Amino acid sequence: MDTLQHDGDQMEWKESARWIKFEEKVEEGGERWSKPHVSTLSLHSLFELRTCLQTGTVLLDLDSGSLPQIIDDVIEKQIEGGLLRPELRERVSYVLLRK
Repeated sequence: MDTLQHDGDQMEWKESARWIKFEEKVEEGGERWSKPHVSTLSLHSLFELRTCLQTGTVLLDLDSGSLPQIIDDVIEKQIEGGLLRPELRERVSYVLLRK
């Protein structure tokens, strides 16, 4: 995993953690790797999250007061983005509102 870090006046991406089977982090000073430990999140889960954020529908600061309104907003955004066919609007809404 890379993080954006200050290096003097400049910012650069530096490797701050890595996964082999366990996670290792860069210790203070950036000279050594920590002891391997079991990660809270698996690397696969982080890759899935990245894919969802890159290709999925993300709506931040949404002005919706109810779950049905949120679902309508998400469906509308997916239709606009070509991720959902308009004729599926009612079916998807029905499925998402199921308890």
